[in-house]
Amino acid sequence: MRFVASAGGAVALALAVVPMTPVQAASHNPDHGNDRIACNTAALTSAITIAVGAGGGTVELAHDCRYVLTASLPSIDKPVTLRGGKGTSIERSVVVGTSQFRIFEVAGDAGFLTLDDLTVRNGDSPENGGAVLVRSGRTLLLKSVTLTRNRATGNGGAVANEGGRVILRDSKVDKNSAGADGGGIHTSGGVVSVNSSAVNGNRATGGNGGGVASVDGYVTIIHSNVDKNEAVDGNGADDGGNGGGIDNGGTADIQSTSVTGNRANGDGDNSGNGGGIRNTGTLVVGRSSINKNTAAADGGGIHNTGSAWIGRSVIKDNTASTGGGGLSNEGETTVESSDIDGNETGADAYGGGVLNSDGNTVLTDSTVTKNQATDGGGIRQEAGTVTLNRTRVKDNVPNNCSSANTPVTGCVG
Repeated sequence: MRFVASAGGAVALALAVVPMTPVQAASHNPDHGNDRIACNTAALTSAITIAVGAGGGTVELAHDCRYVLTASLPSIDKPVTLRGGKGTSIERSVVVGTSQFRIFEVAGDAGFLTLDDLTVRNGDSPENGGAVLVRSGRTLLLKSVTLTRNRATGNGGAVANEGGRVILRDSKVDKNSAGADGGGIHTSGGVVSVNSSAVNGNRATGGNGGGVASVDGYVTIIHSNVDKNEAVDGNGADDGGNGGGIDNGGTADIQSTSVTGNRANGDGDNSGNGGGIRNTGTLVVGRSSINKNTAAADGGGIHNTGSAWIGRSVIKDNTASTGGGGLSNEGETTVESSDIDGNETGADAYGGGVLNSDGNTVLTDSTVTKNQATDGGGIRQEAGTVTLNRTRVKDNVPNNCSSANTPVTGCVG
């Protein structure tokens, strides 16, 4: 069998899987047919152990069943599929006194875990990966899966990827939390592909990337939502609370995606940047909406200190307290055929639409309209250069452009 995952048109992953056969519990389950295991934790644990021992297999889970755990499931070091259905969930017990543990670990020489049509809930890791930890070179494939209310003391409230491959299709990463980075998903190398999925309502309570945090590696998000996530600068640190929706330090390709209603709530010198997205690596955004995000510092929509290309997208109605309501740039940013509209800053702050603090921002065939700041309602050029090519800058308050050095060529008022 072969799965092929599309990654925003930029990368394809051919993932070989050994043939799998259904695995059954020792006891027959008359309510769900001969091909489904019984609705109890012992049956689930036994079926996974049998599948791993056989070199891989498919476990058919009971419908309308909650598999409630008091300890982690066996490590997945062979290709194993868990297939659920209506009302199927695997969850850590919330009874007082239950120890902390993550639900799954994908490891070994051939670990490949496929979760299909089920919910994974309440994982609570004292380290990384509240629901799932994926080791280097291993793979997690989620199909019609919800990961919800999981937490990690470290990184990755739902999923921590340590150089493996994580693929989401028609899935949800919802209401998870991390004590460090990546309230929903954290990746340190490897590949994360999010397709037709939602990463919503997650929280990084002491780090960066409320929804997704990438230290390096490759992240693609296509036809998806990254909405209402939050990054909080905890414990008085001065380098957290960045990237309310996405914090990217590697390569990220975001296509046909909504990044909406996220918050970067840091309060230190290097925190609170990028309400929607903070980029310190390489970022591509195409045909996407970056709307209604909030930053406690710079870059309500996007804060860039790396390399960013934004095309055929909308950056609208974002807010930044200290500068760059829509876009804040300290690196190299190219904006093409896009609208930066209705963004604003807090009091005594510059660049309602665009703040260029350093580096270069090039806007081509775009509009910067109806933004508001104390000065540079449309564009503020602190240092570096802003270049306008066939770009309209108008109807901004109190002015369209201002500069601390050479005026922005081609900008009037």
